[in-house]
Amino acid sequence: MIKISAVVTCFNNEETIIKCIESLLFANEIIVLDSFSTDKTLSLLKQCDCIIHQQRFKGYSLQKQDAINLASNDWVILLDSDEYLTANAQQKIKSWTQGHPSADAYELPRREWVFWQWSHKFVHMNKFVRLFNRQKARVSAALVHESVKTTGKVDTLNAVIKHFGETSITLKLEKINKYSQLAAQQKFQRGRRVSLLKLLLYPFWYFFKQYFIRRQIFNGAAGFINAYLNSKYAFLKYAKLYELQKNKL
Repeated sequence: MIKISAVVTCFNNEETIIKCIESLLFANEIIVLDSFSTDKTLSLLKQCDCIIHQQRFKGYSLQKQDAINLASNDWVILLDSDEYLTANAQQKIKSWTQGHPSADAYELPRREWVFWQWSHKFVHMNKFVRLFNRQKARVSAALVHESVKTTGKVDTLNAVIKHFGETSITLKLEKINKYSQLAAQQKFQRGRRVSLLKLLLYPFWYFFKQYFIRRQIFNGAAGFINAYLNSKYAFLKYAKLYELQKNKL
């Protein structure tokens, strides 16, 4: 039987932390790294069967890696505190622990909460490496959109994660401003540059990709709004990169 450590990073997630932890009760241990939450998150966690650690927030990548390093077992299932595994996903992972791994890391699909509804089943779900052997994996050193990178074989396990990432348009706009700044800084540091033509045209392509190719159209009004706001993120990311270029001259 494969032993699994469940690892969660959190900050002020009182509305979702219990659902997250309850979906991980199949694990041999649950480790939570909290960034000194100021709401009821910590008091709720103390009622759960989990190991709680606290440290100041070091950035998305370092925080996740530090949490993974606290695990006692080699195999880790990694969630954010606004995510949870469906009942079917929990069962699939429990069944997986009874066999022998066919890979060193597994991508899990994630279904998004879009403002007031769950994303339609026909909408494309992104996949992320969330179940992995930590001896062969590290969290990427990205400022934003960090991910688990492995030196071993990667496979897919159809165990769906549900994500309460953007529960309102207001929250989405706040994240767009924050993440676009980080993304622009990251691209600039890596030597990436953007032309005025790309700045003008890319948002239109990004909307088309989100709305039609990734099938946000099936989410109705929520899908249209989300695709439009994602294109705004794409524009701001490159507009801020363009600003960094001009200020550097």
